Amino acid sequence: MSHAARGETPDRTKERTAQRPNLVLILGTDASGKDHVARLVLAHLQEAGVFLEKRRGWLSAPACAADSSEHKGPGRLFAERLFLRIYPLIAWALPTALTLCILADVLTYRLLRRSPVMVVSHTALRLLAFHMGHDDAFSMPSHLRRALAKLRGQGLQTLFVTTEREVRLGRIHDRILRDKVDHFDLYMARRPRHGERVTDALERIAVDFLHAHTIRNDAHGDAHIALALHEIWPSGRADL
Repeated sequence: MSHAARGETPDRTKERTAQRPNLVLILGTDASGKDHVARLVLAHLQEAGVFLEKRRGWLSAPACAADSSEHKGPGRLFAERLFLRIYPLIAWALPTALTLCILADVLTYRLLRRSPVMVVSHTALRLLAFHMGHDDAFSMPSHLRRALAKLRGQGLQTLFVTTEREVRLGRIHDRILRDKVDHFDLYMARRPRHGERVTDALERIAVDFLHAHTIRNDAHGDAHIALALHEIWPSGRADL
């Protein structure tokens, strides 16, 4: 059960002071509305004179101009299908492999850092949450904890985008009707209990290990999101 569902609010605001963002990561499950929140974040920070280069999936990824993750090419769709098929065979090695992926991503980002960056989703963290969702007894190994601490140590500011289950499933249904659904969308929609465990796992990674701020993207609307962003990054230019 997620923190929100338990009525808990893991507030780490005392640990996080408003600062000029150089590296922003937006996490959230499929159909949570990460791209929409990303557009609002970019607009909010631009008003404060902060301009971020948008990337997708990795800190070290190239700049991405795409406005949505719906337009996936055949290569990415094939990779998703392949992963889902072979997952039972590679699950035992996944925590170690993802540790190496995170560390390599951090190293490449540090070597190639040019300008402030906003990353929408993170492939290794999504796969880690997927893996955790399959194992109720999963305990974060020490090497993964250190890798996540290394990731956070890059000056990372993380937003975790959450939405109500009915809203998320409605968005997935809409994607199916528009033929924009991907293999992970379908996998989660067909296994709702597992989908909830993956959501809880990703929230745990974001909040407990990356000290994320939680952003609700549901019926409250954009005004509610804008207020939350203002609390994180006051919009006055002198504040950032």
